[in-house]
Amino acid sequence: MIPLDQYDKWSVLLEENAGLFLSKKELEEFATISEIERNNQLKEILEKPIANFTMVNEVYFRARWAEVLKMLYSQSNLNLLEIATGDADMIPQVLDRTHPNSHYITVNMNKILNVSLLNKTKNLHIIMDLVNDDAANIVKHLGEEKVDIIAFQHAVNDVIQAILCSREGIDTTDSDWMEVLPKMIKILQKETSENTLEQHAKIPFLSLLTELLKVLKKDGMIVMNHYMFQLDLDWGYPPELFEKMVPIIREWIKELKGCTEVFFQGFDTNWWIYLKKTES
Repeated sequence: MIPLDQYDKWSVLLEENAGLFLSKKELEEFATISEIERNNQLKEILEKPIANFTMVNEVYFRARWAEVLKMLYSQSNLNLLEIATGDADMIPQVLDRTHPNSHYITVNMNKILNVSLLNKTKNLHIIMDLVNDDAANIVKHLGEEKVDIIAFQHAVNDVIQAILCSREGIDTTDSDWMEVLPKMIKILQKETSENTLEQHAKIPFLSLLTELLKVLKKDGMIVMNHYMFQLDLDWGYPPELFEKMVPIIREWIKELKGCTEVFFQGFDTNWWIYLKKTES
């Protein structure tokens, strides 16, 4: 597997970042992990598909997104839209600490995951709005040119899976995502073996991005990151698709108008895409 990041960079920052990005209760849990084990866990996160979820995961991903947001937007009043958040709370947790005057908006339709996300973020002080609708309809909720950053935090695969499920008539709104996941994986196996993923997913995916660009301010950024989970692979997720998801959609995005890809040192292009809006 292509490493997600540089182990040497983040291992020396683990304890400092834990103090910056964990709550008091989370920090107590982090403190129960020995230094050797923390470093072992970090190395696993960066060099293998993610198989375990501990406070080390939280520290790394929150710190990484803090680095991204600081790099792109230095003021405290960031307006950020996250797509297909599920119940992953890395970004709102970071915003609460680094951009305290932020407005965080999430678009997600899975009811179970929405409840979980709201519970995880109930003590945060940032302004939060949850839009329970298809992200393709976001303009009618926000209006045009309202947000500074749009984030796909491990969401590109989820969006594509949802597109394919919709095509197959599989519900992803009222169902338990993990119960639906095996069905999604079977669809992906079929799409991969028959080489039809681009045929069935590219146009809907690019149409979604076209709508998202409308709510993004000029010179604003769409940020996408990706990584793999071992459970998905164990259940049969095609590894050649899971690891190469970002390069695959990068080829699709070359057809997208109104934005251009930009690159930043330290962000591997196998795992990250940055799209800058160039037209209003």
